[in-house]
Parts: sequence; C-alpha cells; structure tokens
Amino acid sequence: MVSSDHLKPGEKGEITATVDVRGKLGKITKTIQVRSNDPKRPQVTLILTMQVKDKLHSRKYNADEIFKNSCQQCHVGAGRDKKGITLFNANCAMCHKAGTTSMQNLSEDRLRKYIEDGVTGSSMPGWVMSKGGPLTKEDIDSLIESIKGRK
Repeated sequence: MVSSDHLKPGEKGEITATVDVRGKLGKITKTIQVRSNDPKRPQVTLILTMQVKDKLHSRKYNADEIFKNSCQQCHVGAGRDKKGITLFNANCAMCHKAGTTSMQNLSEDRLRKYIEDGVTGSSMPGWVMSKGGPLTKEDIDSLIESIKGRK
C-alpha cells in the first residue's frame, strides 16, 4: 500500500508491504514494482529480503526456559564440559553465525557483561549461573580468551 498515488517531484512517500510467510522458512526474497511517470525511471524494483524463523524460535524466551527445559539439549548440552572456542562452537555459534570476528573489538568488560547478563532488547540471555545459565566464571573467561584471539 502506498501513502499517496500522486507525488510531486522530490516529494517522498511511504510504501507498506505485507508478506505472507506461512509455510516459509529461512531466507526469502520478494520484489515490489513501483511505476511512475518519471521518464528517466518509469519503473523501479524494490527488493525485500528477510529471514523467516520457525515458530519455536521466533519469540524471546527466558533463560530458565532455554537452559532448563527441552531447549537445553541444543542450547546447553552440546557445550557441557567444553571450554574456549570449542564451547563457543557448541553453544554460541548457532546464534552468532559470523563467529567471534564481530566481537573481537568489544572490551573484555563489555564481553563479560553481555555473556553474564545478556543483552537488553535482544534474544541474548545471561549465561552465567547466577542468572540461571549454565556457565561458570571459568567458562566465561575461556570464551573471552577465545573471542579476543588469545587461545
């Protein structure tokens, strides 16, 4: 839906698009064709790309749901008794697909806070035991060492 069907040169408008994602999973792309009376660009194609998650993973869960219920098999079990990059690959890489590279510029204090307490406004819960997570301070130290490229 467009905000107006008549725009003057240089005037801005808004386009609202609704995509039916039922039965879809993963990366999907949709296009929108915009036609105008502009002689130089009579048609513009807008490309929408989105990542569709399954219903199970589309909402934010509390740490106690992730770490203690049926979710824990994937989110905790694989990393049990592991340290460093092996722990990262087992428990963190499923959400942090880019690996540790994007985190290397964060300070150790910031990394520790994010891992221990979680990240407000995101799906990242606190992983330290005192927040309901499965990780000890030693586990978190080993993750930080790996992320910073020291081990």
